[in-house]
Amino acid sequence: MNRVKNLIFDLDGTLIDSSEGVVEAVNYSLEKVGAPPQTPDAIKPYIGYPLEKMYPNFTDAPVDELCAHFQEKATETVVSSTVALPGVDSTLRELCDRGYRLAIATTKIKVHVNGIIDKFGWQDRFAVATGGDEVEQVKPDPTIFLLTLERLKAPKSESMAIGDTINDVIAARAVPLMVTAVLSPYGGREKLMASGPDYFVENLPQLLPLLDGSGIETRDQR
Repeated sequence: MNRVKNLIFDLDGTLIDSSEGVVEAVNYSLEKVGAPPQTPDAIKPYIGYPLEKMYPNFTDAPVDELCAHFQEKATETVVSSTVALPGVDSTLRELCDRGYRLAIATTKIKVHVNGIIDKFGWQDRFAVATGGDEVEQVKPDPTIFLLTLERLKAPKSESMAIGDTINDVIAARAVPLMVTAVLSPYGGREKLMASGPDYFVENLPQLLPLLDGSGIETRDQR
């Protein structure tokens, strides 16, 4: 058995909430193609998923065009509107103090990831941050976890993924990595639990008692 030493976090819905800026950028893109705007409640369940999965639910307009308009607006709105979820900053600090190596693996593009890290002063918290535009296929494809592990120079047998969507769980399973699901502020508890994570926490601070003492021991997944 191997002690968990490396923690790989999803970003949106796990560490931060950027929904205000995402909603604004989505509705901007819909307006640009003449489609009706959507309510925040309609958009938020898709946060953390590829935009290509969301837009067909709202309009038949070309997805590439919509994504381009989204990114145009997102450069103004996403980082500026982002807030850290309750207890996240202190939890990350405590995990670093305990000697864990932290990383981010997210669908968000790298420029936004870097902007968010800079905004909250997390440069010293994360050894690696991998954005969705650095891989050909985003989660639920496992490539982003594999790339992050390679950058960390960390064995999967000593690593755990933490995320708030079924895509995080599916991608982690495919590596395979042990995975802890955290309840998303955007909803989806039943679907998340049905995906079969190894552990479940209501919020990120609950990760601390989960890892308390000598830490969780992983199955041998080499």
